[in-house]
Amino acid sequence: MKKILGMASIAFLTGCASANYSDINTSQAVISNLKVIELGKAGTKKHQLDVKFDYSIKDYSDVTGLYKCSILFTSSQEELVTVTTKREPCKIDSESGSVSIKWDTPLSTSAGYSKESLRKMVFPLEYQVTIHQKRTKNSNVVIGMSQPLYITSDT
Repeated sequence: MKKILGMASIAFLTGCASANYSDINTSQAVISNLKVIELGKAGTKKHQLDVKFDYSIKDYSDVTGLYKCSILFTSSQEELVTVTTKREPCKIDSESGSVSIKWDTPLSTSAGYSKESLRKMVFPLEYQVTIHQKRTKNSNVVIGMSQPLYITSDT
């Protein structure tokens, strides 16, 4: 009997962990009160953006891991890129709130951006703070985006 309960519990937890994100309606997010401070010097090991903002999500769905935020850097006219060494540096788990994150820029030598992406970048370097919603296990859609901002450090 204990074995059956244990297997049932594992099956239930496994079912909860694998949500079908594509069945969830796409939300809309608004970013407000955005404040960004550059930390470090461009071309050094640690050049980061210290970002703080408020957000609200219309048609919010209370599903764990559904929403996250990031900073996307313009690599070319058609391409936005980002790299992070942390698994999930910016999870969003409520309909509204405040976020405070530090994000490595492509001007940080330890950030890990590809040489191809770096070659395509135009200066002054443009970026946008974004909120994403998962569509599948490995893909997402941007549901909120700040106005374009620019790295102010000299390169």
